[in-house]
Formats: sequence, C-alpha cells, structure tokens
Amino acid sequence: MNKSFLIVSIVFLAMVQPALAQTFRQEGVRIGAREFKDINGIRIGQGTLKSGVSLTGQHDSNVFLTSNNKKADYISILSPKVLFDLPMGIDSRHLFQALYAADMAAFSDYSGQNYINQNAGLNLNLILPFGYFNVNDDFKDTVDRSSTEFTDQIRRRENRAAVAVGVEINRLTYELAFANFIKRYDDSTYRTLEYNEDVVSGTVYYQLFPKTKALVQYDHGMIDYSRDASRDASYDQFMAGLRGELTDKITGTVKLGYQLRDYDDAGEQGYEGLVSETGIDIAFTERRSLTLKYISKALESVYGANNYYDAHMLSAEFQQKLKGGFSLLLGAGYARNLYPETDTTLSVKRADTVVSGKSTLRYEVKDNMRVNLGYEHKENLSNIDSKEYVDNLTSIRFDLVM
Repeated sequence: MNKSFLIVSIVFLAMVQPALAQTFRQEGVRIGAREFKDINGIRIGQGTLKSGVSLTGQHDSNVFLTSNNKKADYISILSPKVLFDLPMGIDSRHLFQALYAADMAAFSDYSGQNYINQNAGLNLNLILPFGYFNVNDDFKDTVDRSSTEFTDQIRRRENRAAVAVGVEINRLTYELAFANFIKRYDDSTYRTLEYNEDVVSGTVYYQLFPKTKALVQYDHGMIDYSRDASRDASYDQFMAGLRGELTDKITGTVKLGYQLRDYDDAGEQGYEGLVSETGIDIAFTERRSLTLKYISKALESVYGANNYYDAHMLSAEFQQKLKGGFSLLLGAGYARNLYPETDTTLSVKRADTVVSGKSTLRYEVKDNMRVNLGYEHKENLSNIDSKEYVDNLTSIRFDLVM
C-alpha cells in the first residue's frame, strides 16, 4: 500500500466521511436520509451535523474487468461522509442541506489503480404559501465504473443541477423545472465525448388519494457536444404515473412514457421508444422490506459510432432483520444494453446483458456501529467477446456513524 496515500487517508478519517447524494424535484424530500437513518448527530445552532466513516477490505477477482488473463488484488477503501441539515423558518418548514462523501482506495499490488472518488451535494427546500421551491446540485469527481460502459478507470467530472417551483391549487400541483448536466474528462482521448444536457420539464400532479398523486410530465431536452457537433441532439418525452403511498405498505414512484430523440447529423440514428423511471419500496413488516427499481431509457454512449444505447435496468434489494442484531441483505440486478449502430470492424451491433447478485450479512455492534460481510458477483454477457467479463468481490466493511 502506498504510504503517503495511507497517511492522507488517516488524516482525512480524523476529520470526517461517503454517502450517495440524491438529486430530486419533489417537495419535502431529504438527501442522505437512508445513510443517516435514526442518527441524531451533533447540534450546531439550528442545524445538525451527521458524519460517518466506512473502512472496507476487499478482494477483487478481476481488477481490470478483462475477458481473460484476469488479475486479482486486495483493496483497502476508506469512505468518509458528512451531512449538514439546517431547518429554517416557522416550524422548521424550510431545509438547507450540504453533503460531502469520498471513497479512497489503495490496491496492494496494482498501486496504479489507486483512486479517490469525491461527491458533493447541496439542497434547498422552501415551502411557500402557494407551493414549494427546490434547488439542488450534485457534483462528482470520479472513476467509478458502476452504471457505465467503462471497464477502465476513466477520470471524469459530472455535475447535475436542478431547480423546480411548484404551485398548488386545490387538488392540483403545477411544477416547472430546469435541469443541467455537465460531463468532462481529464484524458484528452475522451474530450470529444464531453457534453452538456439541458432539460425543461412541466409536470401536473393530481391528489388522487390523501397520500397518492397521479402525474403527467413533459420534458424537452437538448444535448450539446462541445467538440463534436454531429452528436448534438434534442428530444421530447412524455410520461405519466403515480407517486406517493400506493398502498399502506407500498410507497414510491411509477412513471411510464415515450421518447422521441433526433440527432443534428441526418446520418445519425435517433431514438424512438418507451421509457420508464420506477422505484418502489415495500415494507412487509418492520423487519422485512423490498426495494424494486426499473429504468428504461436512451443513454449517451462512448462506444464506437453509437451516439446512444438503449438501456433497460432492473434491480431488487431485500432486507431481513434477524435476531441478535443481525440483518441479511440480498440484491440482484439485470441490465440489457442495445447499441443501434453496426460495428463496422466486426459487422455486428453490440448487445450486452449484465447480471449481478450480492449478499451482505450485517451485525449491529451498537446503534452507530456495524460490521458487514459481503459478496458480489457481476457478469457481462456480450456478443463481442472482448467486452465480456466476470468479476467477484468479497469484502468486510466496518461502518461508524455519529
């Protein structure tokens, strides 16, 4: 392990620690709610400071995600996170939040793979006499390969900012929102793939039941590649669905719709198809729960001549609290990624199927301290042999939250 890297990690640990920042366009939603659940934190004036750290020891069976000649390694990952909540106004109806998280990894043999991922988020919720106002920002400096096409560590910076205002009139809520996404790469090889995406959205919610809203939504998006105008695009998307408490044990959002996407270069194939953004939480009992997610959409591609790929992603996470402070967490994932353009070298259209599974046995040492034993399997099945890989991760993780 690189000594200077370890020293920096220890010093940082003494100060603070990661969580996944969430961006949203809904009134009353908090970031960091899951990571710091039931944690009181430290009061600072009207605000609350919550912090935590995870230390993970991990064995990776296929560090470079290769189809053959696999290389394994042991990895130490230090993950600090800190969240500041500041309620404001009468009855603390408004909320400001700031979140910082990091993952700092050191490889035993392949020290050239050492990395630091950073994530910072800001969120402001205002409850107004006529409705609500929300603005948020989520910044990432990362090499994380999750939910990407990358098998290499590609350093990039991503920033997603959004602002939304909602006007409530009887059972109806009218929401107007604007979101901006920016992606930049450190490696000049990928500079032509840098782009900005702007989305203007209009949504109408109808209070169907006391805790359930029906919705219809229209999005107009514009994608601008700063170094390759042929990849510029615009799209129109229509969605409808439900949000809130669907039954007494089921909460979440179900949205289904259709997207039409055209690229400025007439020779580039556009996208036309169904889209979905669905997330459901099922609380069977206080000790047993299930989370289901399904996303279907066109995602910007970095592979060959493909401007996008058609992605269908399904995941499930089950949690069962056992006796004596133990919990069992099980997860499974399935993704089907289809590329519209033919690879002229191989005379085939790339098609990937990614399957994954994970299991974690967690022990609550104290209210703020946990030990996790985990195993994760991920496999990419592709019609292009060089894109196939199998990866197994075995880990032990210690969590401390304050």
